[in-house]
Amino acid sequence: MENNPKNNIFVYILVIFFAVFVGSGVFLMMNNKKINNKEQAATTSNVIPTTMPTKGFINLKNNSTINKVNNPLNLGLAVESNGENVTAFDVVVSYDPVSVAFVKADSSDKNFKVYSYKKDNRLTLTVVKTGLSSNPSVFKGEEIIKLVFNPKTKGNFSFKVLDSFEKETTKFVNEKTEIIYPGVNEIKITVN
Repeated sequence: MENNPKNNIFVYILVIFFAVFVGSGVFLMMNNKKINNKEQAATTSNVIPTTMPTKGFINLKNNSTINKVNNPLNLGLAVESNGENVTAFDVVVSYDPVSVAFVKADSSDKNFKVYSYKKDNRLTLTVVKTGLSSNPSVFKGEEIIKLVFNPKTKGNFSFKVLDSFEKETTKFVNEKTEIIYPGVNEIKITVN
């Protein structure tokens, strides 16, 4: 093998590069700060849960005069959008599906279409404005959705609009596609 000056320079550059690479790796490993369990517990204990600010409300109300087994139980969803022009909204309602069967959900406003989805002990409603009207939809506490349930047994039952459940949330969407979280409620009904 020849002792070519170009080969020597190449070998020197390769050795320097390797030394810098190894040196920076050692430096990073030495300066890597490990958090012990006490420090980690102290940092996670400072998390304070907060509630989302709400505007307006979506409230359940009982529209039935007679609450008896096998008689339709009519509930309404009253909506107040706090001056917001609503284009759609989602509602999550919890109930006892063993004692009360969900029958249907209808829109009281011809400008909105309601889609219902049952899952376990909750009902998710997606309410969307149809293209039939370009008028603003600012709700002022009127009933927008009619829900019909069929009680199977006697007893005291709770129906609750949930602010959230897993990934589902009760929310308004306005004309700017901004999400607004309304206040929610719970009603208790006695079936004889």
